[in-house]
Amino acid sequence: MARIVVALAAGAAVCTAALPALAADWGTGEPIFKQAYAIDHEPATPLTFEAGLRYFYGQGSHRADFGGGETHEADDSSHFVELHGRIDDAVTKTYLLGNLGYAAIIDGTYSGPTGGEQETSSGRIAYGSADFGYIPYQTEPLAIGGFVGYQYLNESIDMGRSEFYTSSGGGDSEPNMLEVHGLRLGITGQARINDIFDIRVDAAAIPYAALNGTYGAFGPGVNGTDPGQGSAATITGHLYGGSLEAMVGVQATENIMIRAGARGYYLTGPTETYYERRDADGDNAQGFVREGEIELMRWGPVIELTGTF
Repeated sequence: MARIVVALAAGAAVCTAALPALAADWGTGEPIFKQAYAIDHEPATPLTFEAGLRYFYGQGSHRADFGGGETHEADDSSHFVELHGRIDDAVTKTYLLGNLGYAAIIDGTYSGPTGGEQETSSGRIAYGSADFGYIPYQTEPLAIGGFVGYQYLNESIDMGRSEFYTSSGGGDSEPNMLEVHGLRLGITGQARINDIFDIRVDAAAIPYAALNGTYGAFGPGVNGTDPGQGSAATITGHLYGGSLEAMVGVQATENIMIRAGARGYYLTGPTETYYERRDADGDNAQGFVREGEIELMRWGPVIELTGTF
């Protein structure tokens, strides 16, 4: 027992002797805890944003063959106003991209089975898309990745209206209203040069696109007119094709980008067109189906003004 007491007393004496040395060294080395952030400190965010306006001079082409000698064609040079935005996440290397455009001015011509070429400046032409992308390969100055997305198109240029009898026996007509909902699968390439210039290229396959709507210009019968037409024609189709966009930009100010480039898309595929025939008093309606094909194309230059933050 005495030996244990002596050992404990000796250990306590050693520790007591070392305390002044430890106290003298306190605060002279690296801090044990990380220093607190300043009150006004703002942590870096992995997200970057873009939003802006574009002008698109879209030159469109429309070809629809309904069989039975009925073909409709239209060409236009239209002026589009477009809103667009983009969010990039540097941590996950992903991005979201979207746009929405509308033709403010339409200038075109059309022709059908009833006669020659006629001018048109009305209708509805619009588009929109949303993409989710992943860019795994990122080096200076190049980045390459892929994306999946949704494409909406409204290619409803005014091509005249075919009159038809209603169920009440009166007459009516409807305009074209052609909408496309498509799947986009693509690759994207980006390059940043000297923190002043950037280049972006997006190429997408559209393996499937559903066409639905009303083809108001369709009129069955000889020369595209049928005194017994009993409804506006409804059209459905399964289309496929692709799209391409290439843009070159310059950093005008710290938060302003100016870009210019070109874009285009092409879709084609088989269609089915349904319409009715009926007596002039609205009775004895019968349904008919025409099989055909359609081609839709639009391309042209793009100018962009974008804010980055």
